[in-house]
Amino acid sequence: MMKESLAKNGLMLGAFAVVTTALIALTFFGTQDKIEQQKQQKLLSVLNEVVPSEFHDNALYANCTEVDAPELGIKKAHKIYRATLNGQPSALVLEATAPDGYSGDIDIVVGVKVEPHIVNGIQKSMQNDSRSGESENLNTSALPLTDMAELDGNSPEMHTPEIKTTNMKVLGVRVIEHKETPGLGDKIELAVSNWITSFSGKSFSPDNLAPWQVKKDGGEFDQFTGATITPRAVVSAVRETLLYAQANQSALFSAPNTCVTTDSVETIDDVNVDETQPHSVEEL
Repeated sequence: MMKESLAKNGLMLGAFAVVTTALIALTFFGTQDKIEQQKQQKLLSVLNEVVPSEFHDNALYANCTEVDAPELGIKKAHKIYRATLNGQPSALVLEATAPDGYSGDIDIVVGVKVEPHIVNGIQKSMQNDSRSGESENLNTSALPLTDMAELDGNSPEMHTPEIKTTNMKVLGVRVIEHKETPGLGDKIELAVSNWITSFSGKSFSPDNLAPWQVKKDGGEFDQFTGATITPRAVVSAVRETLLYAQANQSALFSAPNTCVTTDSVETIDDVNVDETQPHSVEEL
């Protein structure tokens, strides 16, 4: 009798486990596409936040390239959205991943204002040269403003140019996805605090990286009370992203467009995406 009862209860528990697992699997697969769509909509909604409309007159979502760059995170390819104004390069929005958040990866986007090359006082477009049809190759090691000698139009001889370098201006930074601790690390979200806006308007120079750390490490950016790991990870990711943008801005504009143009409009309402966030105590 007892064996029969145990067997019956075991079968019931087994059946319950199978049904529950099946329901969870169906829910996951049934909502996966919708969640991905919401993530994409959330990304598109912040493009105009990190690059305000006065800096571009093109549809940002329809002009991008995709790169595999360690500076932006090694686990996946990242898209680089390209802004133009009156047909000229004006800004970039770079996807990046901070791999060292307290609870995992932190996905961000960084908007930066780009400057054309200035050689001998003459502005040099960062787009393909229409006269030669040549484009610059993507180079992750050389700075974009280290041009070789420019040919003088009035002389057949080559000469060393005077290159005017300019600092890169940060237009905005936003967090797209994270799993940081609610009440501590989630302050990187604009909806929780305005900490992320501390990047906006800052000037970046690869010759002066000291300010691009949290204050605890000698930099300019606040850490959170009881939580230093998360802001440190974000500041580090933004710094590496800016270094990459500074070194490759010309080549990024020259790269082929990998974005698929659709009939969807650029302005998309903000979408709230529910994210599972662990309730753990973040270490200092």
